[in-house]
Amino acid sequence: MEIKVEEKNKKNAEIIKNIYTSKFSDLTMFLLYKYESYLFSTKDSYFSKNMNKLSKDSLIHFEILGRIIYLLGGTPDHIDFKVENAFYLVDKTKLIEINIRLTKEKIILYTKALNEIEDKYIKDILTNFIVEERTNLEILELIQLKNKKESSK
Repeated sequence: MEIKVEEKNKKNAEIIKNIYTSKFSDLTMFLLYKYESYLFSTKDSYFSKNMNKLSKDSLIHFEILGRIIYLLGGTPDHIDFKVENAFYLVDKTKLIEINIRLTKEKIILYTKALNEIEDKYIKDILTNFIVEERTNLEILELIQLKNKKESSK
């Protein structure tokens, strides 16, 4: 995927930056997925490996968004980023629910940005991100189903 923009545009940079550092950002998801991967590495390798894979996807999105902000003439800093301590639980069932909620929120953020931005290159990237996040949502829902079956035994 080539990362480019039609032209510098501070308004678009701000729209993307709101995604980049929001509560539902890819950075938030990367950190949460990594935490879950480590937390469950010895207890549930299936869950841990899936969280590790999802963390890599989130990191790629985060890096691409940072590059877009820079190309648009903005500064891809993390000044407004806050770690949400409420997301860091040890209960796998609740963590999966949080992951699903955050993924849905991320899809909403990407869709809003897609509707606000006219740049064809950014639209293509956001469209790809939405498709990838929907796939991630399906993965999380399958993990949730598997977890429910295991819990009911």
